[in-house]
Amino acid sequence: MKGEVGQLIKHSGIYGLGTILSKSVGFLMIPVYTRYLVPADYGVLELLDLVIFFSGIFAMMGIGSAFFRFYVAADSAEEKKTVAITALFSVVGISLLVLVLMELHAGTLSTVAFGNATYAPLVRIVALTLFFSNLTEVPFAYLRAQQRTVLFVIIGLARTVLGATMLIVAVVVLQKGVPGVVYANLISNALVGVTLIGALMVRVRGKFSREKYEQMLRYGAPLIVESLAMFALVFSDRFFLRHFASLSEVGIYGLGYKLAGIVSLLVSGPFSMTWSWQQFELAKNENAKVLYARIQTYQLLVCVCIGLAVAVMAKDILRIMTPSGYWASARIVPIIALCYVVDNVRSVVMSGILIQRVTHHLASISLVVATVNLGLNYLLISRFHAMGAAVATLLSYALFLILSYGIAQRVYFVRYEYGRNAAVLALAILLYLASAQFRFQLLSSIAVNGLLFLLFPVVSAMMLDREEREMFLQLGLKVAHRLRALIPQGEV
Repeated sequence: MKGEVGQLIKHSGIYGLGTILSKSVGFLMIPVYTRYLVPADYGVLELLDLVIFFSGIFAMMGIGSAFFRFYVAADSAEEKKTVAITALFSVVGISLLVLVLMELHAGTLSTVAFGNATYAPLVRIVALTLFFSNLTEVPFAYLRAQQRTVLFVIIGLARTVLGATMLIVAVVVLQKGVPGVVYANLISNALVGVTLIGALMVRVRGKFSREKYEQMLRYGAPLIVESLAMFALVFSDRFFLRHFASLSEVGIYGLGYKLAGIVSLLVSGPFSMTWSWQQFELAKNENAKVLYARIQTYQLLVCVCIGLAVAVMAKDILRIMTPSGYWASARIVPIIALCYVVDNVRSVVMSGILIQRVTHHLASISLVVATVNLGLNYLLISRFHAMGAAVATLLSYALFLILSYGIAQRVYFVRYEYGRNAAVLALAILLYLASAQFRFQLLSSIAVNGLLFLLFPVVSAMMLDREEREMFLQLGLKVAHRLRALIPQGEV
């Protein structure tokens, strides 16, 4: 138990540190965006992200997810190289086809997203950005599968710094607004994408296998439907907001979503990077199901902790970092933060579906969730705008979790720790409701909300048994020791 959890924490911790360093640069860009772009401009960028996400689903064809399953299952180093090269050429070929289609139909995509063809030139640029971004998918997946987490983090950080530098030049120095952001993203993704794909082809001299391609496509294709459902959950509400409200409302909602995304930044993202391959390694263990249950409890505890911090501090953060026109974003942050918590739980409980290779179930689940989400968006956003969008998203994530859990338990039963899960959630909800009762000036608000948040780790530590507390203490001391070793020590 200790070894497996330690490995998960180790790699997730490294990914988390890298993600924090990388994404913190992007987070610090919020004051730049909000001072040089009005909410309507921010709304345009949100809808362009919609176009990229939707097109990217078909550009990947589930190959990225299939890569990990077949790479781990490969019996020899040569077969692993074959999997990597096959995945690489598959993604490049499909992405190229999607690029051509997007360039030809940019006007149509602009009309669907914005209601007119005015933004077709920007759509053509983001089509190129998507292509170059996809070039990085397999090289990054290869580094993760080889557990080269440090190199992965270094490259990711360099990519972020490059992108942020380009954005500052375009938005602040040249003051090019939305087109500047789009061109900056294109240049940074092109430089990184071409570099990584070249490096992988030099390092991995494998052969393309049509058989492996067909196997990965059969495994990954059903995941396209799941990705479309995630598109509905993550992005379709922006379309409804643009239709029923305005681009400014889209921008405010998008900023709130980004702030709640700290949960993904610190927990969900790093965890999924490790879990995407380690869930298959753990399946080989005799006590795999016990490990899945414990890991689910631990990741919920950490995820809720970060989510609570974001929820109680959202108003204060926005008051510090943004003009008053963006402060309305604070009201949706707690709901979206909870969405990330729910989805993080789903990433663990659905492991049985992936382990048993019954991914076709995900297609039917995703279709149901997508349909329900679109219906909820129409009903709630038309009446309540941004708050309606947030609630519709939460209800849809909850449904996604319930359906995924039901199928996974049927094909691979795991007895999860329901009592501790419920206690963790109840504690977080009570503390958030307590914080919502107070209205103070900025400094007093930060102090009170900070103290309320600190109650969570103190009380939740009591939910762990002695062995677990000792395990986490030892792991914490080991991490602290390694971090200290990285800091140059001066002579006394």
